[in-house]
Amino acid sequence: MKLLDQERNALARNAAGFTMIEAVIAMLVTVVGLVSIAGMFTLAMKTNASSRNFTTATIFAQDKLEALGAVSFQRLVDPARMTANPGAHGADDAYIVGSLEYDASAADGSYYYDKIILAGRDDVEPEGTVTVVRADGTAETRRPDGTVTAGNPFGDDRVTYSRRWVILSSSEQNPADRRLTVAVRVKSENAPAGKAPELVDLYTVMTNQ
Repeated sequence: MKLLDQERNALARNAAGFTMIEAVIAMLVTVVGLVSIAGMFTLAMKTNASSRNFTTATIFAQDKLEALGAVSFQRLVDPARMTANPGAHGADDAYIVGSLEYDASAADGSYYYDKIILAGRDDVEPEGTVTVVRADGTAETRRPDGTVTAGNPFGDDRVTYSRRWVILSSSEQNPADRRLTVAVRVKSENAPAGKAPELVDLYTVMTNQ
């Protein structure tokens, strides 16, 4: 009888030991699963933020393309505003003004760059407010409620996106016959450490037709 009781006690201890081990393993599996889910959630948030920044940059690039398209073709293609393109690949881009790589200006004082400031949450302006600061220092601020005011409420050292544009012209003798390639680049200036900034390039071809 004593032997039977001893066997029962041994089995009970073994069962308890297995239960403890199973509980520890279950906890480890749960922790690993939670860590994996947290990592996926963080990655999803970063991806969403990157996608949102890319979409915003594309909107600003498109906005500038449309603004340039509304300017007189004769003004854009004015030979006095352009110089021979040292990187030309042929007749289609023989002349150039502006740059996508650096802040450029023309001989007549025209500028081909600006910066954009976008208000965030708990900012000095309502979230979504956009200020465009021109190269000459003047600025225009547009708020989500539709109001537009002159000036930059964010400070001179603040920038969310840089925007540059370039105009390439073909080399027909009559400027009115030329074709223009207009490109706009918008780049995020607040990329996280170790990550390349969002960069959007948009192009369009214009003719005097």
